[in-house]
Amino acid sequence: MSTYTIKGIIKDHQNKPLQNLMIQAMTSDQKWYEDHIDDFIDNKWINKDGTFEISFDKERFNDGGIFERNPDLYLIVRNSLGQKIYQTEIRRGVDSSDTKNLYFDITLESTEKQITQIPSDPYSHNNQRVVVSFQRLGDTSEFQLNDISRILRLLITSVNAWSLYTTEHMWNAIGYDGPQVPKYPWRESHSHKLSWENKE
Repeated sequence: MSTYTIKGIIKDHQNKPLQNLMIQAMTSDQKWYEDHIDDFIDNKWINKDGTFEISFDKERFNDGGIFERNPDLYLIVRNSLGQKIYQTEIRRGVDSSDTKNLYFDITLESTEKQITQIPSDPYSHNNQRVVVSFQRLGDTSEFQLNDISRILRLLITSVNAWSLYTTEHMWNAIGYDGPQVPKYPWRESHSHKLSWENKE
């Protein structure tokens, strides 16, 4: 069976090796299944000289699907707090003998989590933020096989609650009149009160 060995180094812009970082190896399944969760391969703390090495075989990413061949690899870099601070580009169809694409030379500007600038409109891109929140559910935890049943139940419950209670039909059914702010709050006056509060 073919063994894949990912190697690399993480350094700063002065070419000095960084420390106390974790490498998380992943395979992307989005090329074949757009709603499929990417496969977690393994994670390792980098060495004192900034280098790292992760070895794995095909069983780590092959779910038995007809499309699974050579993996589409990418790496996630986390700091000592477990925060995701960097993600590499996806390398498509990497062969186990392709040492060039199995080597990652990563240069980081900072080991701190990057804070994105808050948009001037706080209500813009709400749907994208919800999707990202669901995608990040497992960012700080490493799940074990015996957790899968519990995790799936929690995930299904969360998605069900979100999809159910964010619809106007359900608001009407439970007597809730929806968000207390209009779609364009800077254009219309509003009191942040529910309809029954305004009757007082």
